[in-house]
Amino acid sequence: MNASALPIHPRTGESALGLRRDGRPIWPIKGGSGEGGDPASADGPNPAPSADPGTPSAPPANDPAAERQLADATKRAEQATTERDAALAEARRLRVELAAHQAAHKGGADPARLLDSHSVATQLEALDPSDAKFAERLDCVIAAAVEANPLLRADGGAPAGPPKGGADFTPGAPATVTPEQFARLSYAERVDLHQSDPNLYRQLSAASE
Repeated sequence: MNASALPIHPRTGESALGLRRDGRPIWPIKGGSGEGGDPASADGPNPAPSADPGTPSAPPANDPAAERQLADATKRAEQATTERDAALAEARRLRVELAAHQAAHKGGADPARLLDSHSVATQLEALDPSDAKFAERLDCVIAAAVEANPLLRADGGAPAGPPKGGADFTPGAPATVTPEQFARLSYAERVDLHQSDPNLYRQLSAASE
C-alpha cells in the first residue's frame, strides 16, 4: 500500500503503518512493535474509573458525641417503656380491685377484708379485666374465698341461725371459723386469719394439734 494513501494521525502527525481488515488504521506506538491499536492509549495512563453512584460510601469514623447521644436516647426509650408498662399494670390492678369491691357485696363478702386477703389478691392478679368471662371468674374467686375463710364474710363470719340467749360460757371467744374449716385452710388463708384475728388463730391452731 502506498504510504501517501495511509491516514495521518491528527495529534502525532505520524502516518499509519497500515490498515486492519475492517479498515481501521494501525498507528505506530513508541517502544512498541507497531502492531498496537489506538495511540491514544500511549499518551498516558488510563483515568481511574468514576465511582459507581450505587456503591455505598464508607462508614464514618466513630464519633464519641454521637455514640453518647445514641446511648442516652436508647436509655430514655427503655425508661419510657418501663414507665408505660408500670402505668398499665397499675391501671389494670385498680380496675380489678374496683370490680372486686363492687362484686363483694353481691357475694356476701366484706370488701375491705376481701381485698386485704393475700390469697385473694394473688387470685385477682391472675384475672384479666378485658376477658369476656372476667365477671364470672371474679364471682367464683369471691365465693370460694368466703367459703374457705368465713372471716371474709360481710357479717364477720357469724354463724347462721338465731342468736343464742344468755351468756356464752364456751371457753374462749365464739369461734367464727370451725376447726374443720381451719383444717381446710391453705397456708395463705391461715396467714390471713393470723393477721386479722391472732387470738382465734392461736385457739384453732392449738385445737388442731
